[in-house]
Amino acid sequence: MHLAINATEVGRRRGGNESYISGLVEGLAQLDASIQVSLLTCDWGQPLHLPSAFRQVNLGRYRRLPSLLWQQTIALYRLKADWYVSTFFLPPITPCRGAVLVHDLSFRAHPEYFPPAIAGYMRLLTGMAIRQADRVVALSHFTFQELARFHPQAVARVVVVYPGIDPMFRPEKRPGDLQVLDAYGLTPGYVLAIGNIHPRKNLARLLDAYLDLKASGLAVPPMAWGGLPRWESGTLVERARSAGVILPGFITQEDLPAVYRQASMLVYPSLYEGFGLPPVEAMACGTPVVASNTTSLPEATGEAALTVDPASTEELATAMAQLLEDPPLRKRLQQAGIEQAHTFSWERTAEHLLAALD
Repeated sequence: MHLAINATEVGRRRGGNESYISGLVEGLAQLDASIQVSLLTCDWGQPLHLPSAFRQVNLGRYRRLPSLLWQQTIALYRLKADWYVSTFFLPPITPCRGAVLVHDLSFRAHPEYFPPAIAGYMRLLTGMAIRQADRVVALSHFTFQELARFHPQAVARVVVVYPGIDPMFRPEKRPGDLQVLDAYGLTPGYVLAIGNIHPRKNLARLLDAYLDLKASGLAVPPMAWGGLPRWESGTLVERARSAGVILPGFITQEDLPAVYRQASMLVYPSLYEGFGLPPVEAMACGTPVVASNTTSLPEATGEAALTVDPASTEELATAMAQLLEDPPLRKRLQQAGIEQAHTFSWERTAEHLLAALD
């Protein structure tokens, strides 16, 4: 099999899309499989950390979506691949079988989380890709259910392929961790949130819960939000900065393990997720997790996190207080989290994807 993969997100620093493709490619590189892999990439002005054994087809600088889709079509004609795997979108003309990776359908279920133009083109182009694809790959059973709700005609072509966790996410603290933290203006023990500053990440309510906790008189460590501001986040960013929240910006993949390990907890109160990699990565690093009890997050965290109603500021504050005041609970969640994280690997992801395409 000749498998072509859309890796144009690698190097873009946009979160889950990049993490999934990077991990999938690493998982494929670990397999002893008789497959040929070609990666379609873009020039982001920095080295791309991709396996050297796989052919890279550089499409040049990132262009607007219609141009990029036609570039992919031309590249696929030249490659003569058997399958093309791409995230959310497929070129209208795909000269081979196509598989579309659907992380979530938040733009369809909750268009209010997005600017209208973005929700509109995501709905249009992802819908076209789902109708066109020979395989639709959902990242969780929750996303499978959402596909059944919005695209019932595609259900027979949908498979669930969970993400994996890179082996670098480990609980053992290392001397180099402190150097990493220093680069981001962090000191050990902070309350951590990871993800772009975006309405569905529910950080406004997390900030309310954090301020309530401080007002209660409890000794609360500083809070840090690792991620880039996105649309309509300016007011929240200023409010967070005024409240003393540390805003280190984008945290690179290689620095994430140290940032997770040195946190007192990860709080992930997202309103809608297609899977939720950060809670599982934090668990793999031995960091206790508070997460939402909705959408896909119960699949990701299992019984290894404190789960809360993300619409309840009180529940968020109570869960954070529990982790700060109850060392035995912290220890139990740390151990349970490591065990839960071990159920996910990129090699297993690659195996399951290849089985779905075979």
